[in-house]
Amino acid sequence: MTEAVRYSRAEVAEKTGRNAAPVWIIYKDSVYDVTKYVAEHPGGPELVTDEAGTDCTKVFHEAGHTADAYTILAKYKIGELHEEEKHYDANGKKKKIVAVKPDGQTRTCLNKVTCGLLG
Repeated sequence: MTEAVRYSRAEVAEKTGRNAAPVWIIYKDSVYDVTKYVAEHPGGPELVTDEAGTDCTKVFHEAGHTADAYTILAKYKIGELHEEEKHYDANGKKKKIVAVKPDGQTRTCLNKVTCGLLG
């Protein structure tokens, strides 16, 4: 099995379709080159180009895409984000945000809220 090509969010952000650049998007930490699909999008090209260079996971879900849309999207996958830039686990679930203090201790968001209220 070959290793997935890794990209940074900054690299994806450069692929906005402007100045003849390709159109890339991020969906659940995977990177897709949808340049060839933009003109075919049933809702119009601007719905894709408005999200070009960004993480469109939330927008994609809110649009209520069909199973066919996910199948089409899979055809355009070119890689994944670097591990340290991922927001989802291997099962596609949003990762829990954990803050790491300089001394190495970790605190979850709930700890921060509780500490803020008590302290």
